[in-house]
Amino acid sequence: MADFVECMRLRAKAAEDIYFAEYNRKLIEALHEKQAREAAEPAEHPDHQPFHDDVLKSDR
Repeated sequence: MADFVECMRLRAKAAEDIYFAEYNRKLIEALHEKQAREAAEPAEHPDHQPFHDDVLKSDR
């Protein structure tokens, strides 16, 4: 009986591992697509200053 329970536990764990492996693959694929889109976008407007420069100027 213990062997059957152990077998079922391992089967459930394997199914869970397969599910999350596929989920992680989809997340990684979406991240790569996002990075590709961002890399393909034109450069920022020349008058645009990074946020931290705006913050530093407002502290003065």
